[in-house]
Amino acid sequence: MRFYKIIIPILALAIMPTKSLSWGRMGHAVVAEIADQHLTPQAKKKLQQYLNGACIRTIASDADKYRAQWTIDLGFHPTNPDAARLKWLKKFDFTTPTNISPVSHSVTVNKNNKSYRTDNLNGAYINNCAYYVNLYGKKLKKEAATMDPQERRREISLIVHLIGDMHCPQHIVYIPNDSLKGGFDVTFKGKKTRYHAFWDTYVVVADATKDTLEYARGIDTATPREIKKICKGNIFKWVQKSAEDSWPAHKYQADDVLPDNAIEDFKPLAHSQLRNAGYRLAAFLNNIFK
Repeated sequence: MRFYKIIIPILALAIMPTKSLSWGRMGHAVVAEIADQHLTPQAKKKLQQYLNGACIRTIASDADKYRAQWTIDLGFHPTNPDAARLKWLKKFDFTTPTNISPVSHSVTVNKNNKSYRTDNLNGAYINNCAYYVNLYGKKLKKEAATMDPQERRREISLIVHLIGDMHCPQHIVYIPNDSLKGGFDVTFKGKKTRYHAFWDTYVVVADATKDTLEYARGIDTATPREIKKICKGNIFKWVQKSAEDSWPAHKYQADDVLPDNAIEDFKPLAHSQLRNAGYRLAAFLNNIFK
């Protein structure tokens, strides 16, 4: 029973419509712009071919924009069997066009910050976008040239978006320490706001006076040696490192009053996560299309 008490709020939030969508359009565009600057010529050529001449920045937020439609197209079918699902999940009609993604936009880690390699934990569904990014990457590497163009574009779009999401502190679910993903109110400068929305939007949009290219250039400061170190490992190792780095953003709880300088305090973490996401996205795509 204890496990289900942990999983219930995670499941509820996984299917709940939300106005705070990860990094927002600005953040996802910045991640994609940084990645674009670190693609190999071969990968960039293939991606332009598969995206009809567009760059990955133009599809960076498609996974939010087309979330409901992609639910219909791909279906929402967790790998756990019907018998293992909670009662309300057994009755849930996954064919209805609701605002749930066919693939979670969050990632779950254990008490040691290690990523799971499944979306089925002891018979219950868990959020794990990295699991699907890994699957799509393997599929594209093997079948990209022969895939249906729409399916191929959708899976490239999901990879671009979800690698960004798994670096957003409020899209990391720490079991059992923090299962609410910022789904509570805090007060900032005298106004109540959703903590998730504060982190995803306020911190990033604080730099919105810059255009995407300028923003990306401003935080794309790592040396080649540093980038190699950042990109060491695989998708699941990246999740673990992202979770370790992001934990400070989870120090606030419901009804806390944030200090007036909270945005400035979080900017270094935000910028680090955005640029690391860009470097790792480039490495992931380079590996697929090399």
